[in-house]
Amino acid sequence: MRNLNYLEGFRDYLVEEDKSAGTIDGYVSDVKDFLAFLKKDINKLKRLEITAYKDHMRKKNLKTPTINRKLVSVKQFIDFLNDRYKLSISSRVKQEKVQRQYSLKDEELLTEGDFVRLLTAVVNAQDLRAKALFESMYYSGMRISEALQLRIDHVTKGAKVIEDIKGKGSKYRPIFISDKLLDSLREYLEVRVQPYGSTTDALFVGERGPITRQSAHTWMKKYAAAAGIEPTKAHVHNLRHLFGLRLASRGVPIQDIAKYMGHTSIEVTKIYLEKPQSYYAEMIDQL
Repeated sequence: MRNLNYLEGFRDYLVEEDKSAGTIDGYVSDVKDFLAFLKKDINKLKRLEITAYKDHMRKKNLKTPTINRKLVSVKQFIDFLNDRYKLSISSRVKQEKVQRQYSLKDEELLTEGDFVRLLTAVVNAQDLRAKALFESMYYSGMRISEALQLRIDHVTKGAKVIEDIKGKGSKYRPIFISDKLLDSLREYLEVRVQPYGSTTDALFVGERGPITRQSAHTWMKKYAAAAGIEPTKAHVHNLRHLFGLRLASRGVPIQDIAKYMGHTSIEVTKIYLEKPQSYYAEMIDQL
């Protein structure tokens, strides 16, 4: 029970720190996994048990970035306990080392052709809401969390630059809206139905209120399957990746791509300038 109380306290702390709902859910889920593995009071944690947890995740075939993300969550949790509850947990949580790679994996990325087929499936289903949501990411590079913050007034005012939406790390950034995207949003707004008993001004809504990321992922998988797109590509975040790749293919300067994508470091943006992994695989075969 003590671990559960600690976990609830950790969730409250993350809310106080103004973390996004997605970040909070991710941290709490990661810590739950760790506590389930530990099976004892976190206050009795030993250093070797962190190493054992890493081995446990390796045996589950988790990739290094996923393991490191979970370790970050565990470290944040332990730091919180030591500070808030004055515990003396001395276990060091060190991430796994990995050489940084900027190559994108072809089998996980959408192509322009994929997007055309995806949109065709959406149009055939007459789903203007899904069309507007997908195009929000495809035409602007918005993250799904950002797209779901769009409001009715953003559309009615014809905003070309939106600056009151929180991006990654709860930071505001400018999002640039094209005429083509604005037309798509207006088309959806004409058929948007206000949720019963709700006063929400969120643009994307369902019968019960603003839609969630899970709903967006469900739509993506549904229409990707209808379009014959591989399941490995059926992730809404790939619409944002495709936007970045399109900018790079048109020779847009890296600093401008970073601006459109909302990156604080150009190092992150370099991923869109690098060739995909298949290029390097083909090159080594020719040597």
